[in-house]
Amino acid sequence: MLELNRNGKKEDWKEELSIDAEQELNQLLEAVKKHRCAYKDTENVQIAQLWCALVEIKKMVGKLDKRVSSIETVLSALFKARDEEKDKLVKSLMKF
Repeated sequence: MLELNRNGKKEDWKEELSIDAEQELNQLLEAVKKHRCAYKDTENVQIAQLWCALVEIKKMVGKLDKRVSSIETVLSALFKARDEEKDKLVKSLMKF
């Protein structure tokens, strides 16, 4: 059981998170550990860890942007081909 702090509140606020949110947070914290050498000796470790977490989130967003861009490229090509085929069909039907 968790100990209560001076105000009578739980020490570990993460236990109030949903299971999914806690798992996501743990994954992010693991990613932040890669930057330990950058923040371990700073005056305010917690703030430095937050900045490192932002770096990791930015990396994730960048990867997602690349994936979305490639999906958009594929879909654009598919729709272009579909529109060209449709135009050909309409022209051939107009000649008929």
